Amino acid sequence: MIQKFPISKSPKLWRQIFCLSALFACFNLSADNAENWPQRPVKVIVPFGAGGSSDTFTRQLIRVIKKDNLLSQPLVVINVGGAGGTIGSRRVRNARPDGYTMLMLHEGILTAKHAGKAAYGPEAFEAVAATGMSPNVIAVKSDSHFESLKDLMAEAKKSPNALNFAANIGAPSHFAGLILEKTDKGAMFNFVQYGGGAERYGAIMGGHVDMSVFSIDEYLRYKDGGLKALAVFSNERQAALPELPTSAEQGFELNSSIMNFWWMPKGTPEAIRNKMAEVIEKAMASQDMQGFMKSNWIKDTTLKGQDLSAELVEREKTISEVSMRKIDVLPRFERWIFGFVAFFSVLAFLQKSNSRSSERIWNFTSIKVFALSAIYVSILSLTSLSYPLVSSAYVFVLGLIITRKEKPAYLPLAFFSLVLSFGLFFLFTRVLVVDLPG
Repeated sequence: MIQKFPISKSPKLWRQIFCLSALFACFNLSADNAENWPQRPVKVIVPFGAGGSSDTFTRQLIRVIKKDNLLSQPLVVINVGGAGGTIGSRRVRNARPDGYTMLMLHEGILTAKHAGKAAYGPEAFEAVAATGMSPNVIAVKSDSHFESLKDLMAEAKKSPNALNFAANIGAPSHFAGLILEKTDKGAMFNFVQYGGGAERYGAIMGGHVDMSVFSIDEYLRYKDGGLKALAVFSNERQAALPELPTSAEQGFELNSSIMNFWWMPKGTPEAIRNKMAEVIEKAMASQDMQGFMKSNWIKDTTLKGQDLSAELVEREKTISEVSMRKIDVLPRFERWIFGFVAFFSVLAFLQKSNSRSSERIWNFTSIKVFALSAIYVSILSLTSLSYPLVSSAYVFVLGLIITRKEKPAYLPLAFFSLVLSFGLFFLFTRVLVVDLPG
């Protein structure tokens, strides 16, 4: 039996609750302008694990911003890896557009959309700046019989799907291969799922695949371990690899590179975005950042405003013109897990609470609570609706279900729901510094 609790009808108590609700609302709905922003640390979400190229570049730029005192508050890196960057990007997409949450993600934000891994792309964010560029290099094992990109493409055309191409399916490395295929009609690779550059390098060395693409910095790291580059995907030869011909020199017109893009949630004030873009531009021009890019063979590039918009349009156009095809990947284990959960839920539904009672654990009230909670979690996961407002509605309806046999006190319950939801939102976002949908 669910314990009932009396709800006080004291006017003084409800005046206090009303004041608290208004206070929480003011704290959470107020927005900073460019003049006083930032007033607290700004979170930078890197949607990959620590130590990767994106993470290293982000931390170096933030280190320069702090060293040169370019921003009054610190930038804090938070690594949110998984699902090819989509878990981290979704977190920023659902964050409040107040300038305190950023995303650093390369064109993976474009490829995820066109590969069907995410239902959104750049249009779901505000682009702030683009920094650094590194052309892709296609490489094979050093003892491979392929001596040039022309040799490789001739084989891919002669025997479609016979050559194995290591790629993170739906990510930039996959689309680099698809773009290469498109340059020679009839050529086709067999794409095999591997993760980051280290995994793809290991796949080549182990003889599991024939080739893959790498950034210049990655290739130079792995070169002495047995890699051989066939071409660089750029219009001109690179200083790091002066002897390596471009793809254009070998008769294949394509450009493929990795560029770092900085994003804020949709609706972030333009003045705040512009201020952050200026900070990034100043940091990129510093001697420390210039030295870092030179040592890592990253092209010094900083785009903002119209130049940034034009770059995104061009890259999305290139990516959208390649055709995706079904790739054999590992089974969807999450579906099996969901099946097991559903099966045992049915068993729990049929199970009696104890041997002396005919009352089941799953009664009509518990089913309604379970269904309401599932709807609540789904709304927060799949939409960008406000956390405090959705939570207020959830607590209010939950209260109605629990007090079903009593006359509901609608007004007190509504105030309680608002105070609890906005109070938790304030606690998580302002005290514990945890992102929640605004």
